[in-house]
Amino acid sequence: MKIWAALAMLTAGGVALFGCGGPDYGEAFVTSFHAAKRAYAAGRYAEAAALYGEAAGDAQRVKDRDEAFFMQARMYEKLERYEAARERYETILKVSPRGTRAGRAAFEIATLQIEHGDPEKGWKALEEAIRRYPNHGSARRGLELWAEHVGERDGEEALRAVLARWLVEMKGSVIEQQLRYERARSFRRGGDLAAAHAAFVETARHHPYPMGTLTDDAWWFASLVAEERGDYEQAVADLRSLLASREVATGGSYERPRYPHAQMRIAELYRDRLGDRRAAMKAFRRVYEEHETSILADDAMWWEAVLERWDGDSGAACDLGEDLRERFPSSRYLRCLDRLCSTLPAQGSRPCPSYILETLAAGSGG
Repeated sequence: MKIWAALAMLTAGGVALFGCGGPDYGEAFVTSFHAAKRAYAAGRYAEAAALYGEAAGDAQRVKDRDEAFFMQARMYEKLERYEAARERYETILKVSPRGTRAGRAAFEIATLQIEHGDPEKGWKALEEAIRRYPNHGSARRGLELWAEHVGERDGEEALRAVLARWLVEMKGSVIEQQLRYERARSFRRGGDLAAAHAAFVETARHHPYPMGTLTDDAWWFASLVAEERGDYEQAVADLRSLLASREVATGGSYERPRYPHAQMRIAELYRDRLGDRRAAMKAFRRVYEEHETSILADDAMWWEAVLERWDGDSGAACDLGEDLRERFPSSRYLRCLDRLCSTLPAQGSRPCPSYILETLAAGSGG
């Protein structure tokens, strides 16, 4: 599987180039490009490659020629003719270094070298692509892979020295926050947790929501590092910083992937690390009240009920069990309701899983 699967944005039939009232593409180009698309869709990659090459020669516009070259390179990859693909990508860089396909071509050249040619040349090509096209969509994933490789090859300190230089060179670019983020990850890999935490926090604060694409991730990993350091209060504080930017609208709230998990981790930190059951119950409640469509919602309600049971409030536990049955009719926990509350029947024919039974007993004497 290609390491660049995450970067691939190729549409199944190329791009939609043609439409009514648009520019004059030229009959020859339209004919050959459409023929190439049909051959591609039918799996006739050699024929498609030849036709895309013909279309490039027929193109009247530079961007159409570059698209045809790009698609021809993709067909060569399908045919496992990697050298031919690389040469065609290099053609794009040579004739259109500022064209719409230039950045993607540069990253594809690096990919092909890493996976099917000379890996060291490939990593060097990737470095050059990142520096040359820091605003391209492939740069972020490329930087992540490159940083991991260089950290392993040359050491984390050497990597951070390069990242520091790049932060100056690429200030204001799309990947500026990514550079800070990779620096924080490098500190963590190297075992300097204090520096890692500070760097993750700096990454989040330097690019606050909605200006940063990695702000939530930075707060999330800051909290993980704080937990690794044994600073559980700080871990909770970092997660609260993540959640602080949650916007509330008339019809609900703007949900982002980290939100329910952050709220759940706050509850778990209070339960497992800080030993504050009341705070944990309150935090679990916020998961299912504020993130009711999350896959974590029924887990949170179950755990609030379990903590009530641990604290000896069977009435509250039973009430929550009843709410769980009504709000989450497909929850796995319904099989265990009779174990949570003697007045509630278990749902379904399958027995309560042992791992859930263990949660009921784990803290009953605490």
